[in-house]
Amino acid sequence: MRKVVFVLAILMIAACASAAVRIIVEEDKGLAAIKYETVGEKVRDFGLDIKLSAGTFSAISGYLKGESTITEPNHLGYGIFPASFSQFISVNAQTGEVTTWDVNDYNPLADPCDPGSLGGLGTNGVTIELGALYYPAADNSPNAPGNSGLLCKLAISQSAKVTVAENVVRGGIVLTNPTVKPTMDWTKAKNIQINK
Repeated sequence: MRKVVFVLAILMIAACASAAVRIIVEEDKGLAAIKYETVGEKVRDFGLDIKLSAGTFSAISGYLKGESTITEPNHLGYGIFPASFSQFISVNAQTGEVTTWDVNDYNPLADPCDPGSLGGLGTNGVTIELGALYYPAADNSPNAPGNSGLLCKLAISQSAKVTVAENVVRGGIVLTNPTVKPTMDWTKAKNIQINK
């Protein structure tokens, strides 16, 4: 009996320390909308490769900028971009506060020259990096991103199929507990037709 109780306790701990993450591609007025859904632990960072079967990516939009906070309408989400943070964001040395998040070129696209990144705008592949910064940092924080939402939208030069994959070199999918690997569902992010 003790062995059964021990095994059940281990399974319950494992279930509590896991997450299922689904990446979704949907057409949105000729754009490829990249979305997510989670069950269980929150995702803290997305490192994703997005590829086209034909044509090129021409623009990125629809993403948030800055901290995830409930105090600003529609601002719960992933607005920290590790690939471009140091290039575009200034932090006040005295207070530790960000001067402004509203910088024109601050976006989720990884620099094509960064290790493991795809070619970027003007090519058939982009790498995006999005993280969440919020306080308190617990998953049940009122400032935490929702369990589903939009990461960004990508404009394409012609109708094509879009495929998303994890980019482990650029961080991959990182949960609140970075030692736990999420169960991924890519079925709605593989060869999804987007019509221009």
